[in-house]
Amino acid sequence: MNVKVIDFNDKRKEFEAFHKSGGAGMNYAGFECLNGVFQFSLDGVTDITGLPHSGKSEFALELLFYQSEVFGLRHLIYAPDMRSYNEIRRKLIVKYYRRSFRGYDNSVNELDLINCSSWIDTYFLIATKADAKKPLTPVDLWNFTTEYEDSSGIVNTCFIDSWKNLFHDYTGREDLYLDYVLSYRNELAEHYKRHFMTIIHPKSMDFDKDTKKRRIPDANDLKGGSSWFSNGKVIITVDYPDKEKQTADIYFTKVKPDTLGRIKVIFDTLEFDYKKSRYRETIEGQICYAGDGKKKRENNEFIGFASEFNPAPF
Repeated sequence: MNVKVIDFNDKRKEFEAFHKSGGAGMNYAGFECLNGVFQFSLDGVTDITGLPHSGKSEFALELLFYQSEVFGLRHLIYAPDMRSYNEIRRKLIVKYYRRSFRGYDNSVNELDLINCSSWIDTYFLIATKADAKKPLTPVDLWNFTTEYEDSSGIVNTCFIDSWKNLFHDYTGREDLYLDYVLSYRNELAEHYKRHFMTIIHPKSMDFDKDTKKRRIPDANDLKGGSSWFSNGKVIITVDYPDKEKQTADIYFTKVKPDTLGRIKVIFDTLEFDYKKSRYRETIEGQICYAGDGKKKRENNEFIGFASEFNPAPF
């Protein structure tokens, strides 16, 4: 029988560290507007949705990039939605230098491509099918993430972009399949201390009768929606209400456990800088890329701004 009772003596050090961290043990997510709303945990799962061209993938990569820059986390990237290996690597290089890839003054040059290779290859492992003719399932990727280790160590996260690009081996009801496979994912994340992040496209969205715009999707608008919501831990919707401003609204529709953050909508705060391929926020007139706001707050460079962060609700 595959059941055992957990012995506290086996978990004592882990629990003491959990207590010392305020019941959290999670990483700052990079932006002050997210502080107190979302932290990055190494035993968690994050599901991200949004309308087409809403910035889902860029927001996910922003979160992952900061975790590498500051905390040294390594990521397995399976992203057919980003088209090709070259396109994924281009995005990572632009984020690394915060400069355009080509076509502008001070664009990335050939020497830059070489100089950043070691860092990118260490922290971002771009995955593909070993055999293009054979199917690849989400369970294959999650299991691979828990088993992979090289000279630089283990892989901490698995990022899938997107769910539709994988083979889903089931017959019958989709909701029962999702209940099984997502609960397996959650258990794997907790046991192996890995983070699994997934982009899921919504079903075809109808129009709001009042605004005449497409309704902003949430977990219930995903294919097999109720299963995504019931099995999800952190569920995020990214939306660009005004394409001219390039400022995103970030909807945290589910955040579990409560030590991780809380349900909230971050309106009109995170702006995407296309030339640098990075998000930024403006605090008291100061432009802050990932990590900048935290440094300025800790150095008392803001006058009236206070972060919302609380270590734990208990």
